[in-house]
Amino acid sequence: MTKKKNTTKDLPEEKELSIEEVFNVLDFAKSYATGQLYPGAITPQLLSSAMKDISFTPKELTEDDLTNALKDPKNSESELRQFMEHLEIVSMPVKKILNYMLSQLAFDLTYTVNGALEEKDYKSPAYKKSEKMLQSFLDDFNYLFYFKNAVKQMLRNETYVFCPRDDGEKIVLQELPLDRCYITGRWDYGFLVSFDFQYFLQPGVDIRFFPKFFRDKYNELFSGKEREYIPPINPDKRGGLTSRFAWYVDLPPDVAWVFKFDTSLTAAVPYFSGLLPEFIQQPTMRALQKNINMAVASRMILGQVPMRTDSRTSVKDMIAIDAITLGKFLALVQSAISEAIKITAAPLQNMKSVEFKAENDVYDEFLKTGISSSGANSAIVYSSDLKANAIESQLSFQSDSKIMEALYEQFNLFMEYQINLRTDKSAGGGGHKFSPRFEGNDYYLDRQQRFDYAMGMVERGIVLPQKIAAARGMKPHELIRMMTEAKAQGFVDMLTPVSLASQQEKDTGRPKKKDSELNDSGVGTRGEAANIAKGGKE
Repeated sequence: MTKKKNTTKDLPEEKELSIEEVFNVLDFAKSYATGQLYPGAITPQLLSSAMKDISFTPKELTEDDLTNALKDPKNSESELRQFMEHLEIVSMPVKKILNYMLSQLAFDLTYTVNGALEEKDYKSPAYKKSEKMLQSFLDDFNYLFYFKNAVKQMLRNETYVFCPRDDGEKIVLQELPLDRCYITGRWDYGFLVSFDFQYFLQPGVDIRFFPKFFRDKYNELFSGKEREYIPPINPDKRGGLTSRFAWYVDLPPDVAWVFKFDTSLTAAVPYFSGLLPEFIQQPTMRALQKNINMAVASRMILGQVPMRTDSRTSVKDMIAIDAITLGKFLALVQSAISEAIKITAAPLQNMKSVEFKAENDVYDEFLKTGISSSGANSAIVYSSDLKANAIESQLSFQSDSKIMEALYEQFNLFMEYQINLRTDKSAGGGGHKFSPRFEGNDYYLDRQQRFDYAMGMVERGIVLPQKIAAARGMKPHELIRMMTEAKAQGFVDMLTPVSLASQQEKDTGRPKKKDSELNDSGVGTRGEAANIAKGGKE
């Protein structure tokens, strides 16, 4: 029988680890698990976390923190943005106010060509080439989707910084982390921004997801080339060796763009920061309303215990029912009714029942007041027993639209810059410059009024097809394409002839008013179809 060889002597002797060695092992394990062992380590979890941090960093709102932040808003921009994001999560009225303001913008587009052109110029090959480049840009860029997202972020954070990216098929807007962006200049088209490249040292951040400019600049930071930092430089030349300081690089406008809710200030303080002191009290008011509701739901029944009439009985024994028997009876009564009703008994005179009533809905009044402080009409934003006045609602909506439509100029400038980059001769275009213009809101009356205006001009011999398309929410060239397609397919020839309006029996009675002309009474009559019973049609 072969004797089994003992191999334990070949193993090193066990050695107790020092405290320092234990912590080294733990630090390594922690770094390995979280991806912090190497700055460039990427895992799906880290990647997801980094994407969330780009535009979503809410922070719990406390009254002390808010008071300190509002005292020094210029140095508390990040905190106020975080408070605003938190408030949107915990307060549905605030969320609805933001969505209501966002809904004001329709982004209906028209454009004109710059310079004095004659009729023959619009038929020239150069103009057709420029127009083709313009239409290609509008086809590739879903500006309604991306600009709506930008406005939502502007309402939350006041500032939106992004990279416009064109892969040859689609044009997209890639948001940059706001806490790594610094507004460092102005130019003809708005603000200029610098970026902190230390952002790419964070775990979960892959620079390959960003434009090539960022990769080139990142490599340049380690090249050893250093020059004097010169901020006042032509915007198109930003990003060179003279536009860099330490880890901070000035970004040119074709790489990064800035949208800002209030362009009169460089400070990025959220527009609705004034709502924070109001709605920070919402949990307190909700709890107060709960206590009131619980009190209203409760009832108290007070019973008077009979007294003995025999004067010879001592004071101690004057109660007709002893305490033990009384307790059993009260327990029996309480078992037969709701817990919200309390039963008590005491040997006192003139006892009365107690009932709690709520004079008003404290929480409801608080929400109405808070919403009103935003400037929006409470009857539009908040569903309650408030009766919306038709005229006031229209005026309020139009007033809010003017606030939001002031943002159009920033979007006009962005579209102008991007379009004219592509129509320039150096880019293969015809060399024509265009001035795009956004207009309108999503309110149905606004669209109808703009459509009626455009069609009224047609009756006077002034045909503006772009205005007709904008009023219907279409891109200008989409209307022409649809009309061309209908003509090419002989759509008109397929129509069934109908009687002319002049040959039909005319309606009698007063002409129907437009919705915008109705007062409260008219709105109610039309909504209830009260005129039908009188022989009317509506």
